Amino acid sequence: MLKPYQVFIGCPFAREIRSSYDRLKREIEAESPLSIVLADTVGVSSSNYLLESITTLIRESASCIFDATGGNANVSLEVGVAHTVPVDFVLTMRTRKAPAKLQEREAGTPAAREVRSIISDLQGKNRLEYKEYGGLRKQLEGRYFAHIPYMKRWLAFAKQNKGMVPYALLLFEDLRSSSRSQTSRLAAHVEGTGFSASQVLAALKAQKLVVVKAGRTGGIFYPPK
Repeated sequence: MLKPYQVFIGCPFAREIRSSYDRLKREIEAESPLSIVLADTVGVSSSNYLLESITTLIRESASCIFDATGGNANVSLEVGVAHTVPVDFVLTMRTRKAPAKLQEREAGTPAAREVRSIISDLQGKNRLEYKEYGGLRKQLEGRYFAHIPYMKRWLAFAKQNKGMVPYALLLFEDLRSSSRSQTSRLAAHVEGTGFSASQVLAALKAQKLVVVKAGRTGGIFYPPK
């Protein structure tokens, strides 16, 4: 099932690259309702099940980011999966020259003097090039995240309800960790703030950012679309 709030990231595991996306996940999730999923967080050891799990994550995501730095084989495979699903995605590439040890590890050859792109079939594709984390985040925010339909709804909510944003973010933190929350938890978040849980929920529902279900298994959930 498609998750309109989920963004999948496929990137090389090398620390110089992966650390940027770990930071991106922390910061974007702290400032928005998006859920960022990195490829190696699925916790599956078998290669067959790993591919199946990654395919499922890509299929469920509203969009994907693939870092093409170094022509990494795993990332190339993930791009292929995204093509077959299909799902909207963007390519990124670190243009700062990698340390010699990283180049050897990624390429399997003596250190080159250039950063290789992703597999040749995709060399003509548009991509966001960056040298440092700041440039990566700025481009993704302005040229990609802001155009995801669910993110557009969040930006509209934040513009109209600036004072509610911190409490809404606490609610989304609950949703990411356990897939649902309760009105009582939101009420605890807003206690003494001048807002009521019903006011915050009404504003979030108006932008189709959450759904509320009644009954024993009810609660507050991400929307299905």
